[in-house]
Amino acid sequence: MTILPTAVLTTTQLVGGLVASARNALELAKASSDHVLKGAVSELYDSLLDVKARVLDLDEETRCLKAELARKDEFIGPTEPHGYFFFKDKADQPLCPKCIQSQPSHPVFLSPVINYNGGTKRTCVICDWTNIETPSQTSSSRSTRRRSFNSLRSQGF
Repeated sequence: MTILPTAVLTTTQLVGGLVASARNALELAKASSDHVLKGAVSELYDSLLDVKARVLDLDEETRCLKAELARKDEFIGPTEPHGYFFFKDKADQPLCPKCIQSQPSHPVFLSPVINYNGGTKRTCVICDWTNIETPSQTSSSRSTRRRSFNSLRSQGF
């Protein structure tokens, strides 16, 4: 068995080494006639297997979170005044703030600017989120379907 500095080993390798050592101790304890020792080593081995399973789960979760962080680096936003997000390489095509901030995140392009009654708006084709960029000339009140950037933020999106 070679001994490597702990800085070189991953957490999984460290736990794997501990499990191997516990397995050796378990085999040695089986040869012993001391039943208390056998029981203690067996419990230690079982506990280490539980720790190994948890470490593997945490390792997988860490990989997923790192991948998500790397993916989020592809975007800029939210930008004022509408709270839109953009791919860094497509800064002229806004993404739906609701879809991109959902879990899991879905980057969806908003529709091109739609002119209506003298105003302009964009809509998400997936979640139907609508943002009125310029209020219509004929409507004195805003559409009930409009959700502003700040209202999404207050809802946790």
